[in-house]
Amino acid sequence: MAPSAVSRKVAELERRLGASLLERSARGIRPTEAGDLVARFADDRAHLEELFRDELDQLAGVRRGRVRIAAGEGFVDDLVAHGLTPFLQDHPGISAELTLGGTDEICDLLRDDDVDLGLVLHARPHRDLDVVAQAPQPLHLICRPDHPFAARSEVLPDDLAGQPATVLPMRFGIRTLTDQLERMHGVSLDVRLVSESIQAMIDFVRAGAGITLLPRFAVGRDVERGRLCAVPVAAYEPGTVRAQLLVRRGRTPSHGTARLLDYCAARLASLQHSDQGSSPHGGA
Repeated sequence: MAPSAVSRKVAELERRLGASLLERSARGIRPTEAGDLVARFADDRAHLEELFRDELDQLAGVRRGRVRIAAGEGFVDDLVAHGLTPFLQDHPGISAELTLGGTDEICDLLRDDDVDLGLVLHARPHRDLDVVAQAPQPLHLICRPDHPFAARSEVLPDDLAGQPATVLPMRFGIRTLTDQLERMHGVSLDVRLVSESIQAMIDFVRAGAGITLLPRFAVGRDVERGRLCAVPVAAYEPGTVRAQLLVRRGRTPSHGTARLLDYCAARLASLQHSDQGSSPHGGA
């Protein structure tokens, strides 16, 4: 549609509603509060139409649809192995779209209805988001089996001072936890690599270049195969750091989304309440 036609449609809608929907400034055009409300209503209406078609398909015995998931990279192995693979096998008519991102980015995607569910670590509470399932997932020190810390039952915050390390960028919940630990205990890691790729961080540690701080489930496969060790950090009280399965509050899930939520809550290792720090050299 031509820009002039769009402008006419917006002007017509503003006359019908008796409210200004867009405001212009030196930085461009942005929606007014009324414009934001109209956009949210339009999104909700489109979602209701999708739910209506979904219900019709169910009446006709057809199971099809699409589920959009956003997750932190550390959740990927767990999500694909224990959530998405069995779900897609059991629901051949439903497809999935997976987006990776940081905690703040995923929460924004949920609030904007750009994804249907999100897997995050250490999200700040938000009035627009509901927690479907959660479980404690404290950070562990991740190192090679030949590292001096590998044989310990736990490490103290003071032990981290000056350690060569790799960390995530600021927008990630894990980075927020790492920074909080440093501030609370007056220690500083020797940060050698900042990367948004957890796989790059794992490769850094496996190469012997240093350590990192991650939840144990993010490196579970490497721990089980003896390639890495996950040692508890004594700074964390049980339950203070949580992996969370989130949805937008007030949004009715489609049939496919509701089923995938059930699969994730029941099957993902990251969402189960268990003692994951008892052995740095293996175990679930």
